[in-house]
Amino acid sequence: MAGFNIKSSLILALLLAPLVAYLAGRLRVLSLSYYNARGRMPLHANFSSYEIKFQDRIRNCEDVVLLRDRRIALLACDPGRDNWNTVMGDFVHGVEPDANAQVYAYKYDSEDPDALVRIEIVGLNDELRTIGFDFHEPSAMLLLTNHLRQGGPRIEQLRLDLDTFTATHLRSLSHPLISIPNAIAVQSDSQFFVTNQHRFVAARGRLLWFLESYLAPPLANVVHARILASGEVDAHVVARQAYPNGITLLNSTTLAVAATSQRLVHLYTVDKAKPGLSYPTLRPERTIRGLPFLPDNLVTAPDGALLIAGHPHLPSLTAFSHSRRICHRPEILAGAGTDAARKCENTRGASWVGEWTPQVGFRDIYSGWDYPTSATVVRNREHGMGIVAGLYAKGILVWRD
Repeated sequence: MAGFNIKSSLILALLLAPLVAYLAGRLRVLSLSYYNARGRMPLHANFSSYEIKFQDRIRNCEDVVLLRDRRIALLACDPGRDNWNTVMGDFVHGVEPDANAQVYAYKYDSEDPDALVRIEIVGLNDELRTIGFDFHEPSAMLLLTNHLRQGGPRIEQLRLDLDTFTATHLRSLSHPLISIPNAIAVQSDSQFFVTNQHRFVAARGRLLWFLESYLAPPLANVVHARILASGEVDAHVVARQAYPNGITLLNSTTLAVAATSQRLVHLYTVDKAKPGLSYPTLRPERTIRGLPFLPDNLVTAPDGALLIAGHPHLPSLTAFSHSRRICHRPEILAGAGTDAARKCENTRGASWVGEWTPQVGFRDIYSGWDYPTSATVVRNREHGMGIVAGLYAKGILVWRD
């Protein structure tokens, strides 16, 4: 009888172990709502000085690409995110469409007011609601995600001329597997990885989207896409995980993918295509744990470090994002009364960004409430500067070392 009880206990322990590990993971995510609340969250500013630039010109700049040799940062900014965010499930219907998303070039070594240049997009006649983008500098290929209000998501392929700051639209890329594209990592002038951050889209089924967001099952995917000579897309799922968000190639054989809802970053080994296949395969390599925030976008720094930006306090992010529908619109705020103005003043969003290397692990760069909703961080140590871009922020944070 004693042997039977021991055997039963062992079987029960084996069956419960995955559940315990899962619940512990969810608790680690939920604990951020307490430990990173305003007044408790640790504050960091590991640089000499910083300023928030262009607050009166740009907002909602989620993604940034740094072109080191040209000393230019490309920014994708979408004022329409206040009313239309497919990632967070925010949809405000019955309002006039906001101005299209825009791409900007910021000459970060210049103090001239014209250091920020809007890139003219030629030939794209549809609405542009962008989240993530990437640029293949050797071929001048620019890929922009586009979450249209009508017609569904797709990726826009453009050719970017950095001498004239003009982007010419080449084609719209769509495929059933590119269902809700978030972030892009280009491999070449015709191949790229893209994350679909959900399996269930909020616009079609809010309950399933909500459950997927907070229970974090590994239902969403990473897709490898190849642009064929015909302009069509050959796409294949190469990994499945919970909430794949930011994505970057650390090197030619390592792909990093943020798992936002799990507070993790997964590293995959990129293997060449097997005989008879047109796409590479991914093998799990390691997982970066213990991040003090929910990771959003990932960037590979010129020195090889993995730069990670994210959201340390989800309740504040949610409140801040909802408030921007009024707070970002002076014409609406003026007629909303003193209570609305006071709410806009007091509603704050947090930011936390840092870098990770295999040798040292994670190191903080900035965390605080002065600049809200960090989504991307880029840095050029050689030039002594870095940029943080906020999902719902006015302007960009630029620091100097």
